[in-house]
Amino acid sequence: MGAMAAVHDVPGEEARVCYRIVTADPPTLADFTSNEARGVPPRRRDPETLRLWGGISVFETEQQARLQATLFPRLGQHIAALRVPEGGAIRVERTTRTEGHYTLWGEPADLLACVLSVVVI
Repeated sequence: MGAMAAVHDVPGEEARVCYRIVTADPPTLADFTSNEARGVPPRRRDPETLRLWGGISVFETEQQARLQATLFPRLGQHIAALRVPEGGAIRVERTTRTEGHYTLWGEPADLLACVLSVVVI
């Protein structure tokens, strides 16, 4: 999957590691449920916003996720590292203008199963 190329490679494996701001340790399904699935209305109704609304935000590095969590504390006080298998059920795409921002689309249970570790911010 070419869109995953910039997310950290896991040596010797066909997977990538990325970082998600979460509300709890351990994270729950709610931490990996899109705003669309939770019934949260988007701020804008343009096609790109609506497309991204069905996914969840992650970052290329823990530091990028930490910065976003500092700027937007309502997002959560923990960062989960996720190992996302390449070519699996989870789709990954580099999105938005925010440095290191990616969007993942997949079932919350599949995303939760990718969690490697969680740190406090």
